Amino acid sequence: MDRLREIADRLAEINGVVGVCLGGSRARGTHSPDSDYDLGLYYRPPLDTAALRLLAAELTGGPVQVTEPGGWGPWVDGGGWLTIDGHRVDWIYRDLDRVRRVWQQCRAGQFEIGTQPGHPLGVYSHAYAGEVALGRVLADLSGELQALQGQTRLYPEPLREALIGNATWEAPFILAGARKGAAPGGAF
Repeated sequence: MDRLREIADRLAEINGVVGVCLGGSRARGTHSPDSDYDLGLYYRPPLDTAALRLLAAELTGGPVQVTEPGGWGPWVDGGGWLTIDGHRVDWIYRDLDRVRRVWQQCRAGQFEIGTQPGHPLGVYSHAYAGEVALGRVLADLSGELQALQGQTRLYPEPLREALIGNATWEAPFILAGARKGAAPGGAF
């Protein structure tokens, strides 16, 4: 954990990075020995990706590929898949202002399912709030990420109602379509 904090502190020194949060199974304590480390890099544009690439090359000891924001698509914003000290470490960008907007929508009972390469069922917008709520903040010079985390740990009732309402019509709709396609000679 000391090495992760050291890396997070160095990331937080890069222009545009507001905070760094450990996510995924490592943050929840459900990881296996070969699980990767997911580091959410919460940023505000402009993000100094040249400095990120230099740091990544230093930490990995070789050439790296670190994207520009948007390099991986609209929801998984970009970052880098790295190997540091023999461990897989993913840097995953999160535009902090977008995360805040999504959180406000969640509080109002609004969500969307966005198209994202590599995610055939889409990305549910409220996953952003869940990442902040369940993550472990490693670096946060302004305290802004910690404050947002405190807010997101209270699940909004309007979001719960909206998700249940959506599932009540969507699940039967999907099943009806599946039955139609699975019927003898059936097709969509």
